[in-house]
Amino acid sequence: MQGKRWTLRSKVRRRFINKLQLALVLVWLTLPGWMHAATLSGTVKDPSGAVIAGARIEIRGESLVEPLQLTSDGEGKFVAPDLKPGAYIVRVTREGFEPVTENVELKDAQELVLTLAIARQQTNITVPGQALAYANSNPVYRKLRGVGLGDTFRFDNFTLNMDVGTFQFQKGTLTWLSPVEGVVTGAIFVGEGHFHLKAVTDLDTREINRRTGSPEVDEDFTDAVFRFTGEQRMPLLPGMGGHADPPKEVGEIFEHWKEHMRRRREIPLGFTESVLDGESIDNIDADVLAAIYNGAHPPFFNAYIHGRKHKDLRFFVRTKVGAVPQLDSPEEVALINFNPESLEDGIWYLAHLKSEYASGKASSQEDRRLFATRHYKIETVVAKNQHLFSAATITFEPLVTGERVMKFGLLPNLRVTRVMDEDGQNLHFIQENRKEDGSFYVVLPKAPAVGKESSITVEYAGDRVLEEAGEGSFYVLARSSWYPNLNGFGERVTYDLTFKVPRRFKVVSVGRLQEESSDQDFAVSHWVTPIPVAVAGFNYGDYKMIEMPDEITHYKISGYYLTELPNRLSRFSILKTMAPGAMTKYALEQTRAQLQVCTLYFGRSPYDDIYITEQPDFNFGQSWPNLVYLPISAYTDSTQRWMMFGHIDNNFSGFVQEVTPHEVAHQWWGHTVGWASYHDQWLSEGFAEFSAGLFLQTATGKNWRGDYLQFWDRLRRRILDKNSFGVAPNDAGPLWMGTRLISPRSENAYQNVTYPKGAYVLQMLRSIMYSPDDQDKAIIDMMHDFVDSHRDHPASTESFKAIAEKHMTKLMDVRGNHRLDWFFDEWVYGTEIPRYKFEYQTSPGDGGKVKLHMSLTQSEVDDKFVMLVPVFADFGNGWVRIGQMGVQGNTTRTAETLLPRMPKKVALNSYKDILER
Repeated sequence: MQGKRWTLRSKVRRRFINKLQLALVLVWLTLPGWMHAATLSGTVKDPSGAVIAGARIEIRGESLVEPLQLTSDGEGKFVAPDLKPGAYIVRVTREGFEPVTENVELKDAQELVLTLAIARQQTNITVPGQALAYANSNPVYRKLRGVGLGDTFRFDNFTLNMDVGTFQFQKGTLTWLSPVEGVVTGAIFVGEGHFHLKAVTDLDTREINRRTGSPEVDEDFTDAVFRFTGEQRMPLLPGMGGHADPPKEVGEIFEHWKEHMRRRREIPLGFTESVLDGESIDNIDADVLAAIYNGAHPPFFNAYIHGRKHKDLRFFVRTKVGAVPQLDSPEEVALINFNPESLEDGIWYLAHLKSEYASGKASSQEDRRLFATRHYKIETVVAKNQHLFSAATITFEPLVTGERVMKFGLLPNLRVTRVMDEDGQNLHFIQENRKEDGSFYVVLPKAPAVGKESSITVEYAGDRVLEEAGEGSFYVLARSSWYPNLNGFGERVTYDLTFKVPRRFKVVSVGRLQEESSDQDFAVSHWVTPIPVAVAGFNYGDYKMIEMPDEITHYKISGYYLTELPNRLSRFSILKTMAPGAMTKYALEQTRAQLQVCTLYFGRSPYDDIYITEQPDFNFGQSWPNLVYLPISAYTDSTQRWMMFGHIDNNFSGFVQEVTPHEVAHQWWGHTVGWASYHDQWLSEGFAEFSAGLFLQTATGKNWRGDYLQFWDRLRRRILDKNSFGVAPNDAGPLWMGTRLISPRSENAYQNVTYPKGAYVLQMLRSIMYSPDDQDKAIIDMMHDFVDSHRDHPASTESFKAIAEKHMTKLMDVRGNHRLDWFFDEWVYGTEIPRYKFEYQTSPGDGGKVKLHMSLTQSEVDDKFVMLVPVFADFGNGWVRIGQMGVQGNTTRTAETLLPRMPKKVALNSYKDILER
């Protein structure tokens, strides 16, 4: 889940820092000599003298409160700095070897050489030094990594059509890459060319126009690098002329391309770079390796175009896995302008194949997996210094015949030390440097049969998963990439998780706690997910736990809170008055109420155990299956927030008010019902936001109206308020575009469309379906059906629309075709938002009743735009809904009705049910 975030910036006073630095210097100058620190380092080797990577080093001493845990690096080395002089015990362990212990009297810097003997009980052992020899060393992969240039040919006056893209090679040369295992995997064009793209759908045409100012893409280019699967070279062959001398710049072009593709910034400059060069960056050589090993591998054709206007245009046609697999979408065709420092940076086009649109087969629900995961078993040790050591056994099943290369999502800082098959044999794997194309791939020795389960075990270690936030609290940074994740949120599997952590701390994990024990200075907990889930995660810290019963829904609710503030909040003295136990009880009361509301409206969640955990993040909440991460701000009251900010920030107060019910609702939206692609993520975030509004209306007592109306007004303003570029989030594109709404001119558009407009879509359906007699029964029936229909497979916008059409009322059938195309075209695939003007008059009616004359004007929409708008009357006891008025286009509609008595006031859309300007 993306999670709910509020932007908060803080400034640090430089004067204070300078004084602090000076104070530290003075303290250091006055320290006695015995307090000077020493360094203990060493190298771990096997009996042959080869270094051992991944060995676990435990250092104990009187000056250490808890044992220090380290791991040897790729050269077998470890370093423990800043130790006080004194006596220490160093213990080294590694699977397959006998442990070794050495007593050390540390005075100054000391370096050890620790030799491990092969374990006596094992007759066959692979030395870890040899295991690391399997990293990046597959012989075919090495050839691809160093592939050179082959023959060069004239390439003039040739047109290549690739789906929606057209390449016109006017004049130049084409240099093939040298064959690898008899397969040509790429080519380089140098000369004069032109690229043209025309979208298939109107929606994509509008997106291109928004990005470029033109409905079609045209770009002259001087060179292009192509990488492809073997057969995809065939369309280029007819353009070949005679042999030619290679252009002098072709080698430089290829080397520059390789450097560009293999380099990544750890902190991306923008959205496009975060997608393409993030934790799951494509290693193109590993992708090509998969195609060399499997002639039936789903084909792809990647073009990297050096244009005259845009220097890095990328046109991808990639079947099965998707053109941009990082977005978890099966769309096969993409055009990307990769320029993080430009306002034109972005994914300009991402869509299905032309043939799929023509045949009606284009769908977000296409299965893009090459392998299906069946089970994870993960054993994790967290050391005192937050270093992570893990072994993950992954059970999987091939879905495509002949596949041998598996790509996993894994935080690049977590370095793999060994991969084994079911028999304990080492396997080749690929993981380049974390600052390069360092995604993790496994190369199987042979292709497993489709339908047959196999398993591999991955051993890895590293940091950046956890970061200390203060006394007893930690940021969990890698929520979904702390283990080798094969298909992301695209499938659900069972997990068996064991954590071993310093005894003071507690792990709260997805799943159900099976047992707890202790092992020397470590606490051990074992968790198992009773049902398949989309992701595994945990929270970690010095937690205290309280429980709260729910006699209505019978969910088991537990709350975990921290007793100390994180360091960056400790300067706010007002927060030291927090009562975390009492505020946790309040959060659990909110949780219980929201569980009851959501169960009534949507049906029962499959997660019986719900863990509500405090995290040190101040303005960010998130939800994993049965595990909710709440920001520390959710545990503050209005007085504390006023003292922090110096004023009442209504928007932030709204965030605090909404964050718990929003995140609890994700147990339904995202974890009971998943989403098929980024296009459909509004079904998760928008529905969770809607559920927060539902909570404010139904679970907060009789004085709910003020907070409820402010909630929907905040959402409206988030959608319509313009930024410094003069761009409103709604102007960035339709709801259906999902994360692609993000651009340099609309950086917050995803958050400010997907969440609030997604909520409004469901709220507007609720309004239209409302009946004075049955009230919300129609929407409740629809949502129960939607949840029950998608418990075992992800939902798409189209599948939700089908459920809505199944339950639509007669009034909703405005086109007489029993379809809701009109509604979804306006609110999900469109960007128009109407403006309304409402006037009314009253006059005496027959039998003591009152005749109401109404006039409704709709504007700022096209002629086909139709909406049903609720009308309310106040007879002295608050607003009462008296009906709906339908209106189409930019027009004025009049209507009359009889009221039982004279109203104090009549108004349109009194409870903000309909999104309007």
